[in-house]
Amino acid sequence: MDIPRIVELPATLASQIAAGEVIERPAAVVKELLDNSIDAGAAHVTVAVTDGGHKRISVSDDGHGIHPSDIELALRRHSTSKLNMQSDLDCITSLGFRGEALASIAAVSRFLLVTRTGGSDSAWSLSFDPVSGNTAVNPAARSRGTTVEAADIFQATPARRKFLRSRTTEFLHITEVVKRVACSRFNITFTLTHDNKPVLRYRACRDDMIERVADVFGRSFADRSIPVNYEAQGMRLWGWLGGSDLSRSQSDRQFCFVNGRVVRDKKIFHAVRSAFDDSLPTGRYPAYLLHLDMDPSVTDINVHPTKSEIRFRDNRGVHDFIHISLREALETAGSLDLGVTGDVPGKRSESAPAYQDQGSRLQVREAGMFYRNLVSREQQDDLTAQHAGLGVPLNAIPGRVVITQRDHDYVLLNYRAATEYVLRYRLKRDYMNESVRRRPLLVPVHIEAGDSEAELVEKYSELLETIGLSLRVVSAGVISVKAIPALLEEADVRTLLRLVLAELPLVGEDTDPGEKLLAVMAQATDTGAERASGSGVQGLLDDLDGTDLDTAQRHHKGIWRTLTVEELSKLIDD
Repeated sequence: MDIPRIVELPATLASQIAAGEVIERPAAVVKELLDNSIDAGAAHVTVAVTDGGHKRISVSDDGHGIHPSDIELALRRHSTSKLNMQSDLDCITSLGFRGEALASIAAVSRFLLVTRTGGSDSAWSLSFDPVSGNTAVNPAARSRGTTVEAADIFQATPARRKFLRSRTTEFLHITEVVKRVACSRFNITFTLTHDNKPVLRYRACRDDMIERVADVFGRSFADRSIPVNYEAQGMRLWGWLGGSDLSRSQSDRQFCFVNGRVVRDKKIFHAVRSAFDDSLPTGRYPAYLLHLDMDPSVTDINVHPTKSEIRFRDNRGVHDFIHISLREALETAGSLDLGVTGDVPGKRSESAPAYQDQGSRLQVREAGMFYRNLVSREQQDDLTAQHAGLGVPLNAIPGRVVITQRDHDYVLLNYRAATEYVLRYRLKRDYMNESVRRRPLLVPVHIEAGDSEAELVEKYSELLETIGLSLRVVSAGVISVKAIPALLEEADVRTLLRLVLAELPLVGEDTDPGEKLLAVMAQATDTGAERASGSGVQGLLDDLDGTDLDTAQRHHKGIWRTLTVEELSKLIDD
């Protein structure tokens, strides 16, 4: 048996292997180049993508450029202008520092760099072909700044290229990168185009940062989110936090930055989630855009090749600071305490009233007005003992909380969450039985949409039909809704479609996408305040008895909570 000999890998192959750690997909190219543009002091950055990033990615900026003598050196591995000595590694203030980005991108694409410094008479271009290994440097024309173009990603590594997803999926990942980076630097203008068509444009802003938040997260979040600004122990936490009513069915709106760097840190995620205590139901995710500023010397960002993870010298101190700060913000805004929120724990129609006082503290105070009447009804024991389910309805905070009596206790029922659960249960039941009924619209509803959204509708048209939703792309940027599930006939059609379009990019990751889409669609149903009274309440209690929920339980997270007389009294006394 021959013993395999150790050999040194060819430089090209070694570069391609190393590039695989940094360049996972086209979106990673965009992220690395945006980091370089920010480090270069750019005020305007343009990202141009062709064929979802499969064919071409170009990032242009007006930063300080690369010195003509350093152009060829820029493609060598571990060459960087951001670190000079070991001590610099202990206090990194730039986004890039390893000197791997350009070398990794050039190793897996046809690479072109054009750059000019402010003091140069002309620009210079550098091209590199990973197949032939040829490099060419030539004079070029452009104003101050740098343009980097990567074409035919992974052409030199077919094994990697075959794992690229569809152009739609890859472009959605690129869009997500641009959105996150745009929320890390409010003073820079970012533009994204796809196939020469404008997709996103975020203008630079300093005093009106909330406008960029509205552009990325939506006006509803911007108007109803909780401003955060706390400082302690050399740390500052600032940004915007969505209360329980703005939580979502996925974690796509959890933007976190440490010293302006986009990070995905489990300790931070846990600190934010724990601040909500039990006010978020299982399967719901808080929405937030938070910046943590601190001394860079007490952080270690050299943890992962993509620099998306971070390590803190005092993990517990950082966790507690975030938890306590956000807990105080939520309590001040009245978004905690009771555990039964006044609105559905998730998305809501843009046309729905944005109650500024919808926190639990208000609900407790309003419940207190009914309390004096409730305790006087304890003589109705014989009636409540005979009633199954959640008890006998006594009163309601219209459209928000229903109060019932069950035996000697009182039940606070989240009216909207309960209504949504019943609807979700029925939709799932019909879907599993392949009996989802459709209601054709007398007049189709037309809604403007982006190219990526239209492509998703066409791609998943059969799936949408199976859940009772008939959509058609009728022209460029316009989607027509022709039919909706009969159980959702009272839903706002435009809100319904927006919820579906937001969920479609994640369809490929779900084991049962139809069920997931129906659960999201249930959030669009109108549960008006006028129905939260009289026979409407009794009907809802009966409907809950007909689901798979065990209404005999004392509590069900996010839907109802049972309180004894003593517990209710204590809440009001507090």
